[in-house]
Amino acid sequence: MILIADSAVQLSPESLDELGVNVVEYPMYLNGEPYPVSIRMGKAEKDALRALLKDKDNKVTTSGLKEEELLELYGRFPGERILSLHQSGKASTVTAAVIRKIVSEHKELDVTYLDSHHLTAAYSVLVKDTAEAIKAGASYEDVIARFDRARAATRHLGVVYDLFYLHRTGRIGLAKAVLGTALKIISILGSSEEPGVLKSIGKVKNYAQANQRFAAIVKEDMEAKGARRLSAVISVIGPHEEEAEHLRKSILDLGYDASVEVSYTNHSNMPHAGPDFYDIGYIAWND
Repeated sequence: MILIADSAVQLSPESLDELGVNVVEYPMYLNGEPYPVSIRMGKAEKDALRALLKDKDNKVTTSGLKEEELLELYGRFPGERILSLHQSGKASTVTAAVIRKIVSEHKELDVTYLDSHHLTAAYSVLVKDTAEAIKAGASYEDVIARFDRARAATRHLGVVYDLFYLHRTGRIGLAKAVLGTALKIISILGSSEEPGVLKSIGKVKNYAQANQRFAAIVKEDMEAKGARRLSAVISVIGPHEEEAEHLRKSILDLGYDASVEVSYTNHSNMPHAGPDFYDIGYIAWND
């Protein structure tokens, strides 16, 4: 089986190579012109993109995956069963439509479209878990059944620092951005109630408070599910690696059988979440 993901995945190139994940790139545009991006961009290149995002005179955008690029990637694996696993179709309706069109029109390709229903780090932990199942030799039926269980047990939490960026991209009003910045408020987000739709779940004054809240949510979720095992991915952009590492330790300190990977964000999420954020996606396993 072949696993294909998109560049919203928050795993390092090294991890993706080790897991055998093939990645198709979301196109990116700077002020309407194509901007060169790759899942293999180094930290310096990502920080250069981050600087462009912070400049209020720039507009950095992405578009849906291109049909021709997906077909080219699928075509590299003739006769193989392909799982095409992507971030929430609600967040990228164009991509979802393109993949469904390919599946419908190209019967020569054995492609199964998997909608993760999740974003960013939550999408990434599902990619990681599915890749590990394939690598371990699980059957197609077992991989799909595992994916369905994992998707239902996945949660997403995050911190966004740059409120003025969120205002510039139309996600919050100017008054909220001004007030939140003046009061040094940190917005914390979650998508547990409606997967793939991030909503504000509170405000804190510092990252320690945010991570304490996140750890409490994780513990409550684990207890509600009767879960003892946890798989997680944390992604981060900007000078917030200390905060991400603190969150990793906070989760490990809960005492569960936990795997927590921290990755510097890949480019596709930066125009949406902004130049300063960290988030966690986790699966609470009750087996």
